[in-house]
Amino acid sequence: MIETSGMGPRAAPPLPVKSELRYHTLGWRGPNVSTPFIIDTDCGIDDAVAILMALLHPEVDVVGVSTLSGNVARDQVTQNVCELLASVGRGEIPVFAGATRPLLREPVSAKRIHGPTGLGLVELPATSKAAEDADAPTGIARMVREYPGATVVALGPLTNLALTLNLYPDVVSGIGSLVIMGGALGDGNVTRFAEFNFYADPEAVDVVFRSGVPCTIVPWDACRSVRLDREQLAAAVGNQTHRGELVQRLQEWVFRAMEERLGMPFAAMADPIAMAVAMEPRVIAAHHDGNLRMELGCTTMRGASVRWDGGGMDIVDAIDIAAFSSLLQKLFILPTA
Repeated sequence: MIETSGMGPRAAPPLPVKSELRYHTLGWRGPNVSTPFIIDTDCGIDDAVAILMALLHPEVDVVGVSTLSGNVARDQVTQNVCELLASVGRGEIPVFAGATRPLLREPVSAKRIHGPTGLGLVELPATSKAAEDADAPTGIARMVREYPGATVVALGPLTNLALTLNLYPDVVSGIGSLVIMGGALGDGNVTRFAEFNFYADPEAVDVVFRSGVPCTIVPWDACRSVRLDREQLAAAVGNQTHRGELVQRLQEWVFRAMEERLGMPFAAMADPIAMAVAMEPRVIAAHHDGNLRMELGCTTMRGASVRWDGGGMDIVDAIDIAAFSSLLQKLFILPTA
């Protein structure tokens, strides 16, 4: 387990030469060929749905999950992930517990949106499954060594990844692509300028951005326009299967929270959208090559995503709602091969 009180370097085994596999090749691979996915999560409601999507996709092989504080505390997140994996018969997937707090700032949480446990109204069956002895940075580095060219999907704050890149700098050359749900180019969802994941640990975002790892950013702007109400979600995931019913039960807390706050019961489903981008980029309606930096000052702008000169980041601008809904139907309703 890891407590984030600092970021001192330490020696690490060299990683394999970087694979040319990039996230956008996934939807076009041959039959019976899967891409290894490493998921880093602060497992709340939409994280859980995103993890289920990855587990159900026939061309994705989830080889490891790392956890950290964010939506709720790290230990609760780890319990959520272990119970979720066990409940769907995937308890063999290793879980690595990571950061209990951001690099510098005090922890923040999103219990109002995700509930006290992070999973809203859902109480998963207890399990004996527990996190591995290795912490998240060690686990991520180990998975990248074992699965060169793996896709890493970051669904929460970037603390674990910042620590990994600091402790194991060669990991950059082993990651095929990094898909990040985070940031806001317009209005944020925590402050006027900042989205939750980046606001929770902006210093970690800065470390990741400066590392040179190839990344795709799925910002709040691209996610907020995809709003599903109860009927639309039911049509997309169905209620004839345990997995479809579970998704609807998970999202019910969000529907009630949004109805109370905004008078409209809907779910934006940011993390499922990021996972969809990582798995099947056909869901992307528009994107551009750009560059971002983090606002680290102690002002009202702290945690804001600042457009910067140059390129190198694939930034998603809009999502094809029909393609996203079709993917949900394929995963949760239609039988998989």
